[in-house]
Amino acid sequence: MNAVHIMMIGGKRCGKTTVLASMYEETAKVLAATSLSLILSDPETDSYLKEAVDVIRSKMAAFDVPLTRVDVDENPTSAEKICTFNLKGPGLDMPIYMHDIPGEWLDDASHTEQVKNLVGFCQVIIIAIDTPYLFSKMTLDGYGEYHLEYNRPDLVTNFFKEKISVEDLVDRLVLFVPIKCERYYHLTHSDKLNIYCRNYMQELTDAVIAGYRDLIWYLRSAPALADNCAIAITPILSAGGIDFIRFRMDEQTGKMVALYQKPEFLPTEESGFSPRFCEQPMIYTLVHILIGNVPQINTPIKSGFFGRVKSNPQSIKTDIRTLQKKMKRNVGGLSDDGYYIVQNAERLLREP
Repeated sequence: MNAVHIMMIGGKRCGKTTVLASMYEETAKVLAATSLSLILSDPETDSYLKEAVDVIRSKMAAFDVPLTRVDVDENPTSAEKICTFNLKGPGLDMPIYMHDIPGEWLDDASHTEQVKNLVGFCQVIIIAIDTPYLFSKMTLDGYGEYHLEYNRPDLVTNFFKEKISVEDLVDRLVLFVPIKCERYYHLTHSDKLNIYCRNYMQELTDAVIAGYRDLIWYLRSAPALADNCAIAITPILSAGGIDFIRFRMDEQTGKMVALYQKPEFLPTEESGFSPRFCEQPMIYTLVHILIGNVPQINTPIKSGFFGRVKSNPQSIKTDIRTLQKKMKRNVGGLSDDGYYIVQNAERLLREP
């Protein structure tokens, strides 16, 4: 089968590397219920992701001190990082390449052609959103006071509208992935904390749609994309046992930095490094890719000394249905913990 390419866009130090590591680990657990497995295909990716998890694990104790600033990405880079995996199953060996690019590239003329070419062959585009900047100090515009400056939705929107052709986005899956959602998830699900009986995670869905309204409207209004581009919001708890508390101005840089601490009233099993829902963006990705490739999966493939064998399309179809059942998504008009399929749900939920 053809290789799968995924592009992740996000700012420096927003925690994308930690998300990638948790995404791999949690997806491997989910796939245990299927005939599929996700395998790291090169030692460099293995060591890179293990180091990311080790770093955040080692820093979790720091959050015992209230109002702590911790950078989860210690060595942010201005270069593209590619993580490589293989999705394996009965007669299936699908290479997956995750391209992590700095958000600044979208506004850098020297990288325009590189990013345009990348979008051209990436089947999935993940837009990582630093949730505290999106959802704290809400304004009448429906998103946080610092969202425009720190998440720079204008860069993404302008690049999509001005640099990429509509044809390049046909049959794509675009995922808006709010990360560091712990505070709002804990507020929603704790009777002791949620004194106003608000569903913060459902409100987060509205904030994403408001914060990226121009881009979402563009993807929904273009006739060629309305029926051929799937859009979903898939928030994750990047580390689990931390809560964003407030912002503080960094005197050296003049930038607002987020301060965190250990959550109150958190069950013991959820304390420390305990990411949640990190598998969901990958489940959405695998469902999108596999549904689109079921006819190809039945093509005979080479199998070493024994010549040619056929894969098992029925097994793959069963696996797709299993993954679809594990997808968190909206129920009717309401999101489930912020999960919402904005456009073309039928492309992700249809019978394989």
